[in-house]
Amino acid sequence: MNSENYYPFAYVPLPYSFDALRPHISEYTMYFHHDKHYKNYLDKLNSILAKHPLWQNIPLEVLTKMGDEDLQKNAGGTYNHELYFNSLTPDYKDPSANMKNLIAHSFGSEKELYSAIIDASVGHNGSGWVWVVFTPEKNLEIMVTPNHETIDFDKYIPLLIIDLWEHAYYLDRQNDRREYLSAVMKLLDWEKAEMRLNGMK
Repeated sequence: MNSENYYPFAYVPLPYSFDALRPHISEYTMYFHHDKHYKNYLDKLNSILAKHPLWQNIPLEVLTKMGDEDLQKNAGGTYNHELYFNSLTPDYKDPSANMKNLIAHSFGSEKELYSAIIDASVGHNGSGWVWVVFTPEKNLEIMVTPNHETIDFDKYIPLLIIDLWEHAYYLDRQNDRREYLSAVMKLLDWEKAEMRLNGMK
């Protein structure tokens, strides 16, 4: 995530090379997704905020909840994309023992968690995001938000997020969202998820 959480928001480089996620996600997709789609939301967000000084000292998470539609869309597009790129890793490692226990308590097994993520994603009609969050009841929960909306940050801790917009997978897999989700399950960064769980962004 962006270490500078206030305007002007800095461009966050991809934390791995464009071709690092092959064969699951192509270099071509990662380049357009990060350097075109994400950067477009970031640039538009900064452009909006430049005209509204009263909004410039508001953190990104709060900007995603503002009533102005254009501001909310671009703040959400910026926040969600930065979290998405940091939810993936080319160096997949199994969840830690602590995280495995949490997964087992919440879903029964990793396989059941992954199936639930895929089913929730495929069942969502249209663009959006699927989140794995930590709840006040100390469970993991899957949530889906439409467009560039975000979760309730006062209630949930975001651990992982997956982009469901077609630009995340269309160049590689056309409209096969299920195949894309199955591939992403092999890229989830459980180490960073646990860091977020422990309050370390």
